[in-house]
Amino acid sequence: MLLNKVIFLFILTSFSFSAVSSTDGQKSKVSWHPVASDKLIRLPVNIIEKRVEQDFNMSPMASRVSNIEKEMLNTVNKMKALGEQLSNAQDEDLIDQRHALLQQKSHYLDLLQENQSLRQRALATKQDLYLNILDKITIQNQSNTSSLGYQLRQSQKAARARMEKMITRVDQHLVNGGYDEASPYATEYATNLDKINQLKNKISQHNANKSPTLNGVEVTSQEYLRQLLIDVSSEQSLLDQEGLLLSYMARLVALDANEMEYQMSYGTDEMEIKRQEITSPSSVADLFL
Repeated sequence: MLLNKVIFLFILTSFSFSAVSSTDGQKSKVSWHPVASDKLIRLPVNIIEKRVEQDFNMSPMASRVSNIEKEMLNTVNKMKALGEQLSNAQDEDLIDQRHALLQQKSHYLDLLQENQSLRQRALATKQDLYLNILDKITIQNQSNTSSLGYQLRQSQKAARARMEKMITRVDQHLVNGGYDEASPYATEYATNLDKINQLKNKISQHNANKSPTLNGVEVTSQEYLRQLLIDVSSEQSLLDQEGLLLSYMARLVALDANEMEYQMSYGTDEMEIKRQEITSPSSVADLFL
């Protein structure tokens, strides 16, 4: 049994993430491939963000991340239980408990490494998607604003606005001042006008028709997408920090394994070199005088 544990510790310290590297082929199937389609780009930009998140949550990659999170939580609970048992363990049981704890720690680090790898891939994919959407919207807007048709539509819009303003003034005169007494026409017209204004306000305030906002300020679609890209970069920075934490945690597990291997091979005494005391000739020189 002791030999088996020593072999395990050697494998643990030499190949701490062998389980992850041996399944690269399987992980390549855990993917997410969103597309910046024309249908997606036609949506309001704040709806695009929700649609992208929805698409990711339905992907095999998101499913795998969720399963890893559950397995990591289960492993953490096992580590906590083993840690509590260590305080009461003695002799052979102590070695068994430490051995089991190191196994769980190594398993947790494998899961954490795979989790971070998938999350980095998801963020890189999302970043590429937002960049493609931003490029297409920018090109589309430049095409629209530079075309003769756009300029014509703008002129028609301004003319229509002036006409509607004049009609509104005439209608208000008919409703409010054109008659000494209220007529059925005036009453019905005023009611319809009120309902029309209510519907217009409802349309302008509808979520699907709202301009994107950041911190309560309306922004363009391009500005909103640039903020999404900044958010993705921030998440990537946090993952880089988590990667550093992972490397330190793995180093501690390797040191614990080395210490346990030494203790099983040479005993549980303090890991200090004990040098034999040697009598110095100077201490007995007086006897020869």
